[in-house]
Amino acid sequence: MSVTAFGHALETIHDGLTVFAGGRPAPVPLVATDIAVAIVAGLATVRTSRRFVNAEDRPIEAILTMPVGFDAVVTGMRAEVDGRVLVAAAKPKAEARDSYEAALDEGKLAVLHEEVLRGVHALSVGNLGAGKEVTVEIETVVPLSAGASGPFLRIPVTVGQLYGASPLAPVDDLVTSAHVRHEADLSVTVDAGQVSLGGRLVTGPQRITLDAAIEIVVQGGQFGSHQGVAADGRQVRVGLRPVAAGAGALDLAVLVDHSGSTGSRAEGPRGLTVWEAMRDGLRLELGRLRGSDRIALWEFDDDCRPLGGAEGPAVARLVSKLRKPAGGTELDGAVKAALASGAKDILVLTDGQTWAATVDALAASKARISAILVGPGSLDANIGQLCAMTGGQLFYSPGDDVAASLALAFSALRQRGQAADGQVVAGAPERVVALRGGVEITAEWSEAMELRGADAVGRFAAALTLPLLGAEAAEDFARAHGLCTHRTSLVLVDEAGEVVEGMAQQRKVPLIASRYAAGVPQSVDTAMPSMSFAKRRFAAPPPISRMRIMTDRDAVPSIREDVRSFMNPTIPPDHLRQMFAGLRWDALCDELLKGNVGSLDKTQQDTVAELSASDPIAHFAAVVGLPPVTVVLALIADLIDDRLARRFVKQAFKGLPVADWAHLRLWDQPEPRGIFARWRA
Repeated sequence: MSVTAFGHALETIHDGLTVFAGGRPAPVPLVATDIAVAIVAGLATVRTSRRFVNAEDRPIEAILTMPVGFDAVVTGMRAEVDGRVLVAAAKPKAEARDSYEAALDEGKLAVLHEEVLRGVHALSVGNLGAGKEVTVEIETVVPLSAGASGPFLRIPVTVGQLYGASPLAPVDDLVTSAHVRHEADLSVTVDAGQVSLGGRLVTGPQRITLDAAIEIVVQGGQFGSHQGVAADGRQVRVGLRPVAAGAGALDLAVLVDHSGSTGSRAEGPRGLTVWEAMRDGLRLELGRLRGSDRIALWEFDDDCRPLGGAEGPAVARLVSKLRKPAGGTELDGAVKAALASGAKDILVLTDGQTWAATVDALAASKARISAILVGPGSLDANIGQLCAMTGGQLFYSPGDDVAASLALAFSALRQRGQAADGQVVAGAPERVVALRGGVEITAEWSEAMELRGADAVGRFAAALTLPLLGAEAAEDFARAHGLCTHRTSLVLVDEAGEVVEGMAQQRKVPLIASRYAAGVPQSVDTAMPSMSFAKRRFAAPPPISRMRIMTDRDAVPSIREDVRSFMNPTIPPDHLRQMFAGLRWDALCDELLKGNVGSLDKTQQDTVAELSASDPIAHFAAVVGLPPVTVVLALIADLIDDRLARRFVKQAFKGLPVADWAHLRLWDQPEPRGIFARWRA
């Protein structure tokens, strides 16, 4: 059985993530984090500053994939480089990536913040030169949830063990390590009330370890209204208030997660596990139901089974049937089972540590799906998307007080409502009403009165509007307001800074492992080398220098003529992809550009040698001044076509239009010959 983590095989999860130089792990470039939270009338503005330092002798690309609260809106990014402040622009996602990659090709420092999945974001700092540092600040605006003790804010900073296959590419995936320690200086200011952090009252700045979600309760805090400015200069008023208790009866299917990960601790004074907290909360709150309420109780892990149904407080007796934690978290199967039974309103209690949900398929149902997330290692990405698409709400349980969260959820679910509703005229919103975690948020726009650009409140209000707009209109609206969304990313390029030479090596910044584990492997440890490269450790390459490439345009037509007599080798694309999958194009770039293939395995070397011997390849290589093996490897990288491979192609063929070498591509031949026939056999 192959060991997996976050859905990726152990032998491939590190490819593109962590590079070893001389057999030693490279320094983690993230050296400091500062989190400043300002809470006013139930709305939090969170500014997170991260300082990246390159302690190596080569340029690097630092990549941090992190959870971001599902209801959080990323409203801006800026960076400080050499005393200069650069402000990011919002661009359509593909355009932002192109701008970032183009800057890397030119040797310029660039920063990209993108949403790789709703609730999961990636921050990339590219071409950070040797000995250089940059501080990146991300601004998010987050509505607080209703809480029994006051407005509640949850800031996720790490994740636990995720069940199921990850939908993310390895380079973008969430990765944790027990060998890193991330801390932050946290400051929280409030307009009213007292700040409770992790169940204790605090005043002043705090030094915290980022190994569990930051849970803030504002005791005595109030929800209220805000004034802001939209991108078109209109004033916008945003109001927040707890959802009024509905009068309707509940007819609810309650699905209880009892997978193995729910055996981890829920942060709270009683020392309960997540499963114990859910069990105790259900026993208490189900016993307080109205006589007209009807509840069907289910439990799920790899399978889902009904525990029975009852009306009123009698349903609390079913809680004794709950089994202790075991198995995986097959969320989609559980929801499908409840739907098949006729459920129209579903509430899921889970720690959210799963990728296993076919969101689009489940969202097509007529049911409303809501959820309560329990535990400091929970991830709201998948379940949050499901709730949003079905008109449900996402609730959080601070600490181990699940009963209070259940009471709020039951109260809110007694009335029907949409996740977002409102009026949009000629592409401009006039009024929007949204439901978030037991809070009703209303945004209303008035006539244009301001000459300045949008502020944080105006940008947050714009984000509420996006579900009501068509795809193109939503993209334009998000771009105008400087938002990072599933359609737009934030990007900045240091045009005035020092240009670096060569291809930056990637450094994946792992999250610190959650301090609440369930006794199962938490994650793959990125302080260990990739298994596919552990036996082929290579010495650190010399400092990168830009290779001079001949560009004799007059010779290119003759190359194309020679290709007609190419050795007709068949290059089976699937075989080539398998053979070179996971090759560290960034780490080996210098060696491969020089024609040094000593770090490749025997099969790879033989393949490259055979292809390099062809007359068209040799002729082309002579004209452009490259080793034939480098030309072949660039063509293979073009076939692989992942992010690092594409960068290697640009490094190898720098200065040459694609049209000048595209005729050499290797995957248009029908039958395998030579080494490929032997290798397949």
